[in-house]
Amino acid sequence: MMPLNHMITLNSAKHDDPQFIGIVSMILNSAVNRHHPQDVYVVEIDHCFDRKWQKFSGKASGLIGTWNSRLVVPPFDPSRVANQRYFRSDLSAPSYSMVSTRPVHIKQSGGDSRQRRLAQISQSGLFLWYSGETTKTDQASVLLYQIDEEGTSDWYASFIKSGQWKLNKVRAIPRRAIEHLMNVAPTVGI
Repeated sequence: MMPLNHMITLNSAKHDDPQFIGIVSMILNSAVNRHHPQDVYVVEIDHCFDRKWQKFSGKASGLIGTWNSRLVVPPFDPSRVANQRYFRSDLSAPSYSMVSTRPVHIKQSGGDSRQRRLAQISQSGLFLWYSGETTKTDQASVLLYQIDEEGTSDWYASFIKSGQWKLNKVRAIPRRAIEHLMNVAPTVGI
């Protein structure tokens, strides 16, 4: 296991399976230590979501789903957001502090959601969405978007629970890469 230099702690709520939150935390902290973003947004969505949310930008004419090659904020209805946390890099120390910020998900029409690019929110950011209510279900998901001066990347992973949470399906990232992100030993807490 590879040690982490920076650590962001995610606490589980009563409706969150602590084991799944541990997986999400490992993925988050591995990505933070790899990319060193200035901004980190962590958004809990009320329940499992599927791979179609990756690069989804809304519906044209309210009927036809559209996907964007540029990364836009996935148009989750704000009522589905169970929790949002924002962490900002402390430039004077190698750490992140949780601070308040405006919500990532806002009410808007379908056409507007196709225009709300990640670059409008952050030039150096990591955006991670994960599914909540994991104590009540055997399915969960994670969606990660990353942006910096070199460009963007994104991927999706789903998980199933059969005794323990296991990686199920992946999209736009090799399984081995997710498995590596999930097997990193934290060393420093924030």
